[in-house]
Amino acid sequence: MKLVILDSITTDRNNLIVFLERYFRKRLIDFSLHEYSFHKTMFERVNFQSEKLPCCFIDLTESEQNGLETGLKIREMNQDSIIFFTSNSTKHAAEAFKMQADGYFLKPIRNNELIASLDKSLKNINFIYKKIQIRSEYMTMNIPLKDIIYIEVFNKTCIIYTKQKTITSSISLSELEERLKKEGFLRCHKSYLVNMLFIEEYNNFGFFLTNKQFIPISKRECLKHRETHLNWLWKTIPDY
Repeated sequence: MKLVILDSITTDRNNLIVFLERYFRKRLIDFSLHEYSFHKTMFERVNFQSEKLPCCFIDLTESEQNGLETGLKIREMNQDSIIFFTSNSTKHAAEAFKMQADGYFLKPIRNNELIASLDKSLKNINFIYKKIQIRSEYMTMNIPLKDIIYIEVFNKTCIIYTKQKTITSSISLSELEERLKKEGFLRCHKSYLVNMLFIEEYNNFGFFLTNKQFIPISKRECLKHRETHLNWLWKTIPDY
């Protein structure tokens, strides 16, 4: 998913970038982020017509009317585009919503409002999520990472527990660890790989997941695994 930020104020642009990186990483959404100070440069470098679903954040502070025209041009080029406006004023909020803007946020932006709007806009868009390709029995499957709760190895067979079903594969847990460790998955035990998104709490013996499953932690590396989880939380959860 291509994220486009148009804002001439560097500080505001950087604050939004930090928030968006955390938001999309936590939700395991595949994204690229592009920032611009001027709409002319943005249109020169982004082909909105070729993008499947661009998500745009357009600032109205410097030139509100130009910002609205920019948003309208993007919408005309791509009817599926998601458009959010940011501003220091409510002056053009009514005009923004007439052109079916997905959100209008006053600066400083409240993160909880932005989270709610993003969640609503992206709720039913499945193709944006990161996936892993797995060979299971006689078929190849593309599994969204956001649906994988944890993976267990048993008798050299990996059992992948998702929110919908259980999938088995002959792939090794070490290979899955290598492919998923940068996506928020933790090898906390020789037999388990857990999606940290689903960790609810922990004790000295293991993690309790949101589905009430208990996943044991390697005793020798207990502190290391808990620290890894805490660092992941700090990097991925946006401040409310």
